[in-house]
Amino acid sequence: MQQITVERSAKFGLIGFLLGVASLVAILIQLSAFFEPQEKSSGSVIGEIAADIKQSAARALSGKPAPEPTPPPQDNSQLLTIAALCVAGIAVVLGGIGLYRNEPHRLSYLAMGFGTSAIVMQYMFWLAILICGVALLISIIENIDSIFSG
Repeated sequence: MQQITVERSAKFGLIGFLLGVASLVAILIQLSAFFEPQEKSSGSVIGEIAADIKQSAARALSGKPAPEPTPPPQDNSQLLTIAALCVAGIAVVLGGIGLYRNEPHRLSYLAMGFGTSAIVMQYMFWLAILICGVALLISIIENIDSIFSG
């Protein structure tokens, strides 16, 4: 008796792999744009943050209401990030479909790996930025008297 194996083409795995690579590249480009030089120096930004904290505290102690915040300008990098994360999710799903359909496993595993890597990379990057921001604010608040005393 002969067993006939039907080889399926890895279309879901291939599409998922390509989408996973595209999402990973888009996330890397977006993260590298985060470190481009800004028009203000870090010292002036930190000084402005410290001055805002001092003015806000003085306003709160005097009982004055806080001023209305100005709306932030439109930023298209958030749309790029959301689109890249959606594409990464689609890559993971397509990789899973490829595994379910018994396509060749290599491309399906790569699709799931690249999609998951893009999502985890974005999450870990913003978690690290959040931790650094909290550490910076704690150090500013601890040293606010030495900043403005002279």
